[in-house]
Amino acid sequence: MHCDVIITYCWNRVGYNILRSLSSHGLRVIVADTSTKNICSLSKYNSGYFIYPDPFTEEDAFIECLVNKINELQPKVLLPTHDESVVIMRNRHRFPHDLVIPYVHERLLLEMADKAESSQKAQQAGVPIPELYHHVEDVHSYPVVFKTAIGNSAKSVFFPESKEELEKLIDAHQGRKTMIEEFIGGTDYSVDCVRWNGFWQSSVYQALVTKTKGGGTTTQRIIVDMPELEMYAKRLLDYVDYQGVCGLDFRYDNNTGRVAYIETNARFTGGLATPIKAGFDIPWVLYKLSTEGKYEEPIRIKVGTKTKWILGDIITLVGRAMTLNLSKAEMKQVFSFKGFDGFDDFYMDDKKAILGEMIYYFEKLIKNGKLNP
Repeated sequence: MHCDVIITYCWNRVGYNILRSLSSHGLRVIVADTSTKNICSLSKYNSGYFIYPDPFTEEDAFIECLVNKINELQPKVLLPTHDESVVIMRNRHRFPHDLVIPYVHERLLLEMADKAESSQKAQQAGVPIPELYHHVEDVHSYPVVFKTAIGNSAKSVFFPESKEELEKLIDAHQGRKTMIEEFIGGTDYSVDCVRWNGFWQSSVYQALVTKTKGGGTTTQRIIVDMPELEMYAKRLLDYVDYQGVCGLDFRYDNNTGRVAYIETNARFTGGLATPIKAGFDIPWVLYKLSTEGKYEEPIRIKVGTKTKWILGDIITLVGRAMTLNLSKAEMKQVFSFKGFDGFDDFYMDDKKAILGEMIYYFEKLIKNGKLNP
């Protein structure tokens, strides 16, 4: 059996929305992951699935498995969805030359994933960034943001409120590349972009609820009109000549008008369902560009489109309750199901898929004792 696309890292809602997008256009899509039960493997929209070794601990075995499956299934496109893209592009020479893998080279992926390096490039490109502190003594007000230069989903991001807290964090992260940044109030925004050989399209969503305090993974979001953020996103991606799909996170304080670049996700973003629902079908756009070199269908993005990650809201509720850090307003928002245009992880025509998502998270909770796998 041959297919059109193989998607990797398919345990979560991002892979699921890519699967739904591409299969809705008549493509035969095979999904792959290290897990056997997940949202994509239980979806009726996949044309099959397989498991592979962990790409981050068994790189050679992972690549060998993919190469064998590609020889067997003969896809036109291999589509990484997360950080496994770095491993795949590092081994690009081991895959068939005519196989489309719509990502930039390993070096640029690593540079953009490094928050310190990407912030430096943003500043060079004329994109505003938070003030950076090189020593504890440089900090003139608290809270500040302390974070590791490599990380996602708000992991290893802290908001120390005193010099003592900051010094403890620095001691605890000895040997790791870290950053100390000015804390900027306001709200998180993400600019989803596709840049490909002269083509440019972007959209912006505002975080309404985040899984962790202070930002990070969004569970509810809304499409907004923020051309200034789109301009800054394009400025940075033009500067580094990034090709493909990515999302840039910004902080915007409505009270002061302050805008600051936070980081780049050199891949599909966690809130992918929102731009898709709003009319910017990112996976399909990327597929057409990378296979045909052009995309000529009209893109009309509907401002005000809202989506919700159902399981993410449940995780948020549990996590905040466990730390006694849940307000009544947030609780009301988490339990709200009205006014949404769609959900990241649930569709009436594919009810079984969300069960796979729940199984995956439950297994990770039992194994690791964490709600943030």
